[in-house]
Amino acid sequence: MNNSTLPYWLTFAVLLAALYGGFKWYQVERYHAAGAASYEEGGLDLPPLTDFELTERSGKTFRSADMQGKVWVVSFFFSSCTGTCSRLNAGISELSRRPEAKDVTFVSITVDPMTDTLPKLREYADRHHADPDRWLFCRADDFDYIKRLADDVLHVGVMYQGHKDYAVIIDRNGKIADMFNAVSTSDSKRGMKIIQKCLAEPAKSEAKLTQQTDSPASPAPGAAASQANERAAVKPKEAA
Repeated sequence: MNNSTLPYWLTFAVLLAALYGGFKWYQVERYHAAGAASYEEGGLDLPPLTDFELTERSGKTFRSADMQGKVWVVSFFFSSCTGTCSRLNAGISELSRRPEAKDVTFVSITVDPMTDTLPKLREYADRHHADPDRWLFCRADDFDYIKRLADDVLHVGVMYQGHKDYAVIIDRNGKIADMFNAVSTSDSKRGMKIIQKCLAEPAKSEAKLTQQTDSPASPAPGAAASQANERAAVKPKEAA
């Protein structure tokens, strides 16, 4: 390539990257703007989450499948963030301390796995006085895995060391109920109301069990196992 044309190609490449990044942010904003179909108006019409696995700061494996029947809230951050991460996690901390949220699990996922090792995550969590049983800090060895998780499973796009301030609420049936801006006081209040509604509703399996208790009809054997086998799993890459 002619050296005289190199700056033009570099400029073009940077422009393409900026356009792609802008498009991804637009998709996220458009998704959130679909609040017209939010939980409060009947729920977001999305399929259950695809199962995924991460490593929690304790070194234990976090499996989304293990959260079935629980209400949980997912957000993204990175420990060296000089932007809104502190405000975002201060908001999550405030929500997690509320008595009405005692049965909610909060999951914070780093978008900088190179920096945020397990010791770094433990240090960061301790700084925020995070309850190890209710506020989990997770990572994956591969950022591409985190990006696929954020973009394709949780529908809140991220970039390396870049994320939105949305927290995603997942109901007892493993479906996204809604998302809210965890930096905004007013939107966090709205999020808390949605969380409370999710807590008040039983998981479908529990609802079916209640109906079956009142009815002479018996459940089909192996139904739960069959449903579980139908869920496709997102598998993280092996660490090099």
